Amino acid sequence: MIWIEILIRLLMVFFFGFAAVSQPVPRPETPPIYRSYTNILNVEVIVMESFPMQVRLHISGEHPEGCDLPVIVEQQRSGNTVTVEVYREVPADVMCPMILRPYDDTIALDGTFEPGDYTFKVNDFTVEQTL
Repeated sequence: MIWIEILIRLLMVFFFGFAAVSQPVPRPETPPIYRSYTNILNVEVIVMESFPMQVRLHISGEHPEGCDLPVIVEQQRSGNTVTVEVYREVPADVMCPMILRPYDDTIALDGTFEPGDYTFKVNDFTVEQTL
């Protein structure tokens, strides 16, 4: 009888003891991401024939590396200054070919505009325009 009790206890330690010691599976780390800003070569302000006035920016430039990644455009407005950031998010562990990729796009600016003097900043490129 004692042997059966010892055997049952050993089996319980074997099954429940090892199950409680299982190691968690580590999650793979995501590599850090950096912003690769587009080199802006030209910005043309296009005023749409509408009321209220709407504005678009025709932006041309080049990406500093050859990876095929989506372009992100963020814009904000403070008074008569419109700031636009054009960039791509590149994972740090990705090897991109060292070639320039052309960029050419027309971006509709949020909101409406009143007549006046405006400053449009696209990355490091600045254009002043009277609307």
